[in-house]
Amino acid sequence: MLNRYRASIIAIVMLISLSGCFSSGEQKGVMNKWRDPSLPSLVKGQTTQSEILEIFGPPSQIINLGDQSVFYYVLEKARGRGAFLLVFNWKEKEVSYDRAIFFFDSDGVLTDYAYSNEKVEYESEP
Repeated sequence: MLNRYRASIIAIVMLISLSGCFSSGEQKGVMNKWRDPSLPSLVKGQTTQSEILEIFGPPSQIINLGDQSVFYYVLEKARGRGAFLLVFNWKEKEVSYDRAIFFFDSDGVLTDYAYSNEKVEYESEP
């Protein structure tokens, strides 16, 4: 009887030691400075590519559309959690995207811009 009790205790300890829970977070892309409330005003027909680069830094992607160019900025933020057990595994991941896109004419002047409806809360740099 004592051996069964010990074997049960050892089995439970092994199950606990071979299992675990986790939480994770990761961020990819550029900082979403376009969500900064102290952002200087952007004026269509007046703001230039170099001003956008100065404010937001290098874009995630530059797209050439013939006589136009597009600066595309994206921030991806993921949060996850889960549990790994000997018999059962569970994992959940939530991903949010925040985007900004700026269109420029052949002279490098802003013609249009937009921000995604989905957004990641802006966190200023320290």
